[in-house]
Amino acid sequence: MKRLFASIIVITLFYSSWLSASSAESTPVSSKPISSIASTADHSTFEVLDQEFDYAPDVTEACLECHTEASKQMHKTFHWNWAKKVDGVMVGKAENGFNNYCVSAKGNESCTQCHTGYGWRNEDFDLEAEENVDCLVCHDTTGTYKKSAASSGHPYYEDTMVGGKLKKAVDLAYVAQHVGTPDRENCLACHAVGGGGNGVKHGDTDLSLIEPEFALDVHMSPEKLNFSCQDCHTTSDHKISGRYNDRKAFIDHDMNKGRSERDGNNVSCESCHSATPHNDRDIDAHTAKVACASCHIPEMARGPYLTKLSWDWSTAGQLKDGKPFSIDEEFDGVVNHAYMSKKGTFEWGKNVVPEYRWYKGELKQMTLLDTIDPSQAPIDINPPSGDYNDPDARIWPFKIHKGKQPFDTELNHILPIKLYGRKGTGAFWTEFDWDKALAAGAKLNHVEFSGNYDFIETNGYWPIKHMVAPSEQSVPCVECHSRDSRLNGLNDFYLVGRDSNRFVEWFGAIAIWGGLLLVVIHAISRIVSIRRRSATMKK
Repeated sequence: MKRLFASIIVITLFYSSWLSASSAESTPVSSKPISSIASTADHSTFEVLDQEFDYAPDVTEACLECHTEASKQMHKTFHWNWAKKVDGVMVGKAENGFNNYCVSAKGNESCTQCHTGYGWRNEDFDLEAEENVDCLVCHDTTGTYKKSAASSGHPYYEDTMVGGKLKKAVDLAYVAQHVGTPDRENCLACHAVGGGGNGVKHGDTDLSLIEPEFALDVHMSPEKLNFSCQDCHTTSDHKISGRYNDRKAFIDHDMNKGRSERDGNNVSCESCHSATPHNDRDIDAHTAKVACASCHIPEMARGPYLTKLSWDWSTAGQLKDGKPFSIDEEFDGVVNHAYMSKKGTFEWGKNVVPEYRWYKGELKQMTLLDTIDPSQAPIDINPPSGDYNDPDARIWPFKIHKGKQPFDTELNHILPIKLYGRKGTGAFWTEFDWDKALAAGAKLNHVEFSGNYDFIETNGYWPIKHMVAPSEQSVPCVECHSRDSRLNGLNDFYLVGRDSNRFVEWFGAIAIWGGLLLVVIHAISRIVSIRRRSATMKK
């Protein structure tokens, strides 16, 4: 009976959607990307760049002879500072922040390979020095500019063998003479490989987005719109809009496309498409509670690459014959590391259905200064804020990365790990000694360490917003409006087709069976009436 009633409700909804399709109107704001600005300068003709450069900061000094304010602007951005003040505390990669991948960037200078500067090795790094800004990492158009993991953000100054592969020395003059507007490859050189490898961290951002097929991303595919990142993440004074932890989940419909963080407003789907793009009133009504991404990004990691789903640090440090080793396995048809002595045990996946949470554009980021309650594991280290009653919140798709990472069992806070470095520094990747690595990591991050530790399960939340599928591949209605709903993790509202209510179901059953009974009674009364009339006429 319950399934029958639910089916009738769903059919009714579909029918009403069909009826309204012809009368509702769409109000798209734009269907074209922002036009690329053609360069008015040929940098290969600039005398200041017509020289041999042996040191990358010298290139920056040459850039500043014309672009006099560029470094000052960069110094005010999150790309440069890697931290911002939240409730009076600096939070970010550079200060107090952590995740459940490599845990902490501070003290692990290999992480600063992806900093927009040169030389951030330790706390002595001069964040005010203008020549420390790396102009080339974003503005290289040659594809030859590569930064070294071993030199805190400097490029390769000489040919170097890394992991059995030759990394060619960068011709700094050639790169400087061929700078231009950043493209997808510039951005993805860092943003696609966060967490230690391609596709590791984000479930929707990997190197396949450099040249994606239309089926993978309708916006960035060269087959159609060929968006650059800054078509949406627009820029003003080197400040880039749309940072995932600072954006609103829903923007007013009249918002101009892609305002920068300068005025606090960031890009959203509604900026171009409006909140009523479907030509269907019933479907458009969903935008009051459902984010566009929830329907239009049906799975994570939809391209050729895997994304990391879990990382267990507690198994790291095992050695064979005194040496580190790794084990590879096949995940969804793709081979990747299942275990590494340096990092522990992993699970990977592709074409993974996301998990869904209420989200109003804010993640409650835990810091290394916060205490945890081990009895509440798994610990949500950056849960999204919002609920059904919050008018600014929307149901949003997330990659929830499952971690198991070290914490202090006496002081009850997460412990950072000193990973990268030479022997004698306590670096885990060279000494494989947890006590030394945790003591060194705590010291570098200015947190206390009692000397006692264990490993605790954690959840890290990553909102999904790229790899938008073609409209015909959107999530079907029945995948949410059914007993086995995608939204089964959200229980603070009634969802037609998924939920049951005794009163509603009894009322529906009475209405259905009562209606059928009335039809039968009416039919019987008609038959009796006809027979009586026939009998009367015969007499």
